[in-house]
Amino acid sequence: MINNPLVKKSLSKIVEKEHEENLKKRFKEYFPGEETPEGIDNLIRALNLPPEDIQYIANDIQETVEKTIIPIINALMDGIETDEEIAAKTEIKLNIVRKILYKLYDLKIATYKRSKDPETQWYTYSWKFDEEELIRQINEECEAELSELNATLENEENNMFFVCPQGHVRYNFDTASDEEFLCVCGEELVFQDNADIIKQIKKNIKLTKSDLKSFNKSIDK
Repeated sequence: MINNPLVKKSLSKIVEKEHEENLKKRFKEYFPGEETPEGIDNLIRALNLPPEDIQYIANDIQETVEKTIIPIINALMDGIETDEEIAAKTEIKLNIVRKILYKLYDLKIATYKRSKDPETQWYTYSWKFDEEELIRQINEECEAELSELNATLENEENNMFFVCPQGHVRYNFDTASDEEFLCVCGEELVFQDNADIIKQIKKNIKLTKSDLKSFNKSIDK
């Protein structure tokens, strides 16, 4: 189950959040005083990152999930409970193991119990992976994604759109009419055939439904 694409997608939020925070810092340095966009995709667009930077982020997310996060979760699922034992089992540095464990805790898919050694007076943390919570979150995320895709599809199918030839704006008919079919740059807006956009949205809906069905089927086995 843990190697399912939807699981990897859900776990990628851990690494995406770190990159998002770094991009926010960069945005504030480049555009002081401006409102900082939310979400990694919006930040990438706002910063106009070059393709090599975007690819680096994508590669880092994939590599961290597959080579760090999943091995730690697998160790937890095998019954290994302490950070030191997990580090020994996975050969991942102890500080990284601890960092990931607390990230999993923040996502509510890992829990811990703290116990005190009566002789050394040191605390030991015993960790558990909450598989049921991860399953619940993945189903919730997919349902939310499907709801958003269906709303977008309805909007695309029930509206006509006009765009700036320079790519500055995209308006539906009512907004374009209010703006007298002119972009803020002065260019005249042109009609956009959104048939390909509708086709892609329908494809994404079908894929998301298929992925979710396969995921839940794999759990029931």
